[in-house]
Amino acid sequence: MTTKARIAQVARREFARRGFDATSIRQIVAEARVTKPVLYYYFKNKRDLFLSLLEEAVAPLCDEVERIASGDGTPRDRMVEIIAAVLRFVEKRPDEFRLLHRAVERREREVQVLAQKYFRRNFQAISGVLQEGVDRGDFRSLNVPQATFSVIAILIYFLTREHVIDEVLGERGAWKALMETLHGHILALVAV
Repeated sequence: MTTKARIAQVARREFARRGFDATSIRQIVAEARVTKPVLYYYFKNKRDLFLSLLEEAVAPLCDEVERIASGDGTPRDRMVEIIAAVLRFVEKRPDEFRLLHRAVERREREVQVLAQKYFRRNFQAISGVLQEGVDRGDFRSLNVPQATFSVIAILIYFLTREHVIDEVLGERGAWKALMETLHGHILALVAV
């Protein structure tokens, strides 16, 4: 692993755990076993490090969602693929997802950059698929922006509230069973 990758790995974990404000460069360099000048060789400052990690987390997911949305298949098939892509991302890159989610939840100033650059693209891609589904008669008549936010909100809730879902249902692991059928539930909300 390169020095830059080691710094990024430690910083990603710490930012995901503590958030931007509570994470210090001192903590990162100590855990990464580098000096501050080495960190600053790769990253201008803490904000630059944080933004690069956020962008590294969200760019591939955004690209994948856009690729699926503009691809072949019915709107229903593409929505299933988009949901599956989000679930795969969270499963394969949990630290990146936690980092991103924590930044959004805490309304970190740095998230505004991502919202303008990436979140809007994802919103437009999903909206486009939903609108096409409405136009083709695959989905019922919808307020497409509202439906898009609803799809995103359902995904985020299920991906971040495992403990709440298990507690409400009174069964450890109930969350996992619900996740396996989540795409069907979301599609049932929009389908004719």
